[in-house]
Amino acid sequence: MSSSANERRGRRGGGGRNLDVGADDVLCYMDQASFVGLRALGRGPALQLTWLYPHEIDEAAVAQFSERLAHGLLGRLLQRSPLPWGRHRWVANPVPGPVAWFRHGSLPRLRRLLLDLPVDPERGPGWRLAVQALEGGGCALTLLVSHTIADMQATSQAIADAVAGRRPGYGFPAPSWRWSPVMLARDSVESLRTLPDVWRAMVVLTRRSGKGRTSLPRSKPRARSRYHFEPAVDVPLVQVVMDAGACQQRASDLGVASNTLITAFAARLAFRMDRVDASGRVKLVLPVSDRHSNDRRGNALRSITVMADPDACRSDARALQRDLKAALASLVRNGDDVSPLFPLIPHVPLWLARRLEREALGADLPVGCSLIGELPLDVNRPCGEASLLQISLLECYTASELERLGGVLFIPCYRVGERLFMTVSGYAPDRVTSRAELMPFVRDALADMGLCGTIG
Repeated sequence: MSSSANERRGRRGGGGRNLDVGADDVLCYMDQASFVGLRALGRGPALQLTWLYPHEIDEAAVAQFSERLAHGLLGRLLQRSPLPWGRHRWVANPVPGPVAWFRHGSLPRLRRLLLDLPVDPERGPGWRLAVQALEGGGCALTLLVSHTIADMQATSQAIADAVAGRRPGYGFPAPSWRWSPVMLARDSVESLRTLPDVWRAMVVLTRRSGKGRTSLPRSKPRARSRYHFEPAVDVPLVQVVMDAGACQQRASDLGVASNTLITAFAARLAFRMDRVDASGRVKLVLPVSDRHSNDRRGNALRSITVMADPDACRSDARALQRDLKAALASLVRNGDDVSPLFPLIPHVPLWLARRLEREALGADLPVGCSLIGELPLDVNRPCGEASLLQISLLECYTASELERLGGVLFIPCYRVGERLFMTVSGYAPDRVTSRAELMPFVRDALADMGLCGTIG
């Protein structure tokens, strides 16, 4: 969900100070949090963009695309601060990772193979390309990007720049010796500068704890050794392709915006998959883009949360639209609940990050719904015009982790030309564990909202 100019001003938290002001190469708190989560959990999300071609693609074209990506916003890695509590920094990484070439197979098989193709924002590669020849002809080109390196808006801009042959010149510094006196002095100054923000964050945390708004889960810590060698589970994925004009017309008939119609579909799908809270409501979490021109952040995002009544969504989605507008207005006026605590992130030990993840992701069965919007046409032309673009998240969950989290459900929606795409990735323990089991739920949820599309 893109933000307006007013919303971008709202990143200061309802008129407060911008807590992410600092040197251009310093990670923003959101990126630092993403990296802390990656190291704490031993896994992290990667953006997966897959283009389908009805023919083979030239190796030279793939190599050129890879080379150009390495000179844009993706051409970087993070370098840790020498201080345990210091904020990490971006450094240049203009050398692309090797392209992986796979033998003939299907798209589901490709996704399985990609789980074993790691990307890492610190050790590299932070992103990589893979190509697979498809059974029956044609091929698939996939771009995997560590979500710490870039969110979808940053990735689409990097792709568009690469296709157009632009080199924006973000000017990331070269990697340096981590323990050099210069780095120690520089990061010490940065840490001292943020001390007032850390103090204010501690005050906010103390107040919330006193009001019972912030608490640590009482569940037992996860026995990491028990699941250490458990294989990753391929979360089922189903893509829906719709006519954008028909979807807009259906939304108009219901008296809502097309984005509201998509979120109503997400609520109905969650309801059918029994991903609801004790009161039968669905917890919808929608990322909101905070990106501006020449933004070097990896994740220029905040989020809003709306509790949706799936029955009301089916009969009259206008109440959901009012709630979405109210949540966005509150975000602009007051900021979110998390940003005031961001200065504490560099001081959070990994064991605490693991416990907080259980509380954040395991509560109320959240449903992610990312309204990406219309993509530049060049995003669909990495090596010439592609016949289909599939966008999703890829994360190495084990069956035990998915059981603990109560499954996952994430739905990005994006438009390319006259086509609207939804990519549903969902898993419900003992109920939806395969693509064949997910498809009927998606089909029924579309029917609930009067939507027509090709499911594949």
